[in-house]
Amino acid sequence: MTREIVAVDLFAGAGGFSEGLSQACEDLGYDLYEAAINHWEPAIETHEANHPDAHQYHSKVEQLHPPEVVRRLTGQDTPDVDLLVGGPECTHFSRARGGKPVSEQKRMSPWHILDWLEKLDVDAFVIENVPEIQDWGPVDDDGQPVRDGSIFDAWVNALNQLGYAVDWTQLVAADYGDPTTRERFFIIGRQAGSVTFPGPTHSEVDDELPNHRTAAEIIDWSDLGGSIWTRDLDDGRMTPPKNSTMRRIAEGLRRHCGDAIGPFANVLETLGRDEIRRLREERIVPQRHAAAVADAVDEPFLVPAASRATVAPWILKHKKNSPSQDVTTPLHTVHANGNHFALGTASTHLLRQQDGAHPIDVQDTAVPTIATRGGHAIATTETLLMPKNGRNRGLHSNGLYRPDDRPAHTITADPRAKLVTPVVQPFVDDYEGPAKAVSQPLGTVTSRDRFALVVPELWPWGLDVRYRMLQPRELKRAQGFPADYEIVGTKTDRTSQIGNAVPVNLAKSLCKHVLTATDPSLATYGGGLGEDPEAEIPTYEEVAGDD
Repeated sequence: MTREIVAVDLFAGAGGFSEGLSQACEDLGYDLYEAAINHWEPAIETHEANHPDAHQYHSKVEQLHPPEVVRRLTGQDTPDVDLLVGGPECTHFSRARGGKPVSEQKRMSPWHILDWLEKLDVDAFVIENVPEIQDWGPVDDDGQPVRDGSIFDAWVNALNQLGYAVDWTQLVAADYGDPTTRERFFIIGRQAGSVTFPGPTHSEVDDELPNHRTAAEIIDWSDLGGSIWTRDLDDGRMTPPKNSTMRRIAEGLRRHCGDAIGPFANVLETLGRDEIRRLREERIVPQRHAAAVADAVDEPFLVPAASRATVAPWILKHKKNSPSQDVTTPLHTVHANGNHFALGTASTHLLRQQDGAHPIDVQDTAVPTIATRGGHAIATTETLLMPKNGRNRGLHSNGLYRPDDRPAHTITADPRAKLVTPVVQPFVDDYEGPAKAVSQPLGTVTSRDRFALVVPELWPWGLDVRYRMLQPRELKRAQGFPADYEIVGTKTDRTSQIGNAVPVNLAKSLCKHVLTATDPSLATYGGGLGEDPEAEIPTYEEVAGDD
């Protein structure tokens, strides 16, 4: 007979806990019956869109009668619950709030959980918050928290009085398969059995586990963002980057790109919005530099391939001694391992004046505004192959060649290849810390825009940097939500829901562990902690007001 799980998700938000619980039950073959409560309408709409079989309540948790919620969910009079999960308000515990006054009403949200546990028969619970909740104390007359942990101790004592063995720890989401380093406090309580926590599923030090997932996995690489020099020209809603952004970009270039980029970074960190606008307007090369500039740019150079060709394309075959093939002929044998064919093209580009002559396909884009100084130029590009190079007296041994000149060189997976730092490579700008490599997990996703994708590009005449904020579709994946998980609301609403969510894979590991735990305790054999029928749980006001 299939096991049925009755669960309640308090402070459900976008449903990170609910999604993790749902995936855990699916893996275990359990049927899930869940009620979810949240006071914010966009969050409830998100939960309804992704968990249509759950019972959603647009309400504050303290305004509901817990037994009635469970009776409606199960159709039974006995309010038995297998698992209660929740992530109560955390911002008024976090030190990231700084010296801002805190709301006593919002700080009491974990206390409301006691009412649900007291009025329901809950086998186990998992509660999430910031690590600073362990310092939970009263608020002084100036609205500042007293971080003495006295209310936290009273809260844990009340959980014990209700018959729960409890334990808590801090877990990092990256260790459980979410591509974010978000660290959170978790407290687990069980009526029977001892409390344990799941072991990591991913690691950077344990060779038997998969490595941490990276930010590169969740980034939409089809959108690299606009140039820092012209993004306001391309999108009127934007402005040139301010100096603080340019300084972060410069530091990221130093950390994640080659040493040759250092001089560019030194210049970038001195620029702001006014300087960028002035650079665009004052494009005339001083006479004393004219000869050097002419020599530097009067050479062939590489440009990005366009999406459409203006001359006949061809098929390039990645196989030794195989000549290229016209696209008007049938494709040769396709093998099971695939990846033998690529499309080669040549295109005509317009080198426009507004963004350092960034090439655009003449068939895809209209001619940009022509200023009185002119500056547009036409360049015809052709596809070239760049083979794996050896070294010969300081020179590359294998030059570029046209794909229709000769068969492609052998494509190998050379085990002797060495990892080197490229001259430029993308990285993630963090508004709250140092820039991070895309080969690392993303930092903690917050309820406000925090991360941006930075893509440096080298041209023969200088450095361009493409820059954009990470979007909700990417942030939700960093939090472990599936790509098709629908987050409802404005961009601000969606970002807030994602930032407040419990990382899904971490929630899944916790729920699966608690639902299948068999570790015995004294309570398993009728001893140990038991609910005290005479216990009276004090009100929050009584605890917070004690001296």
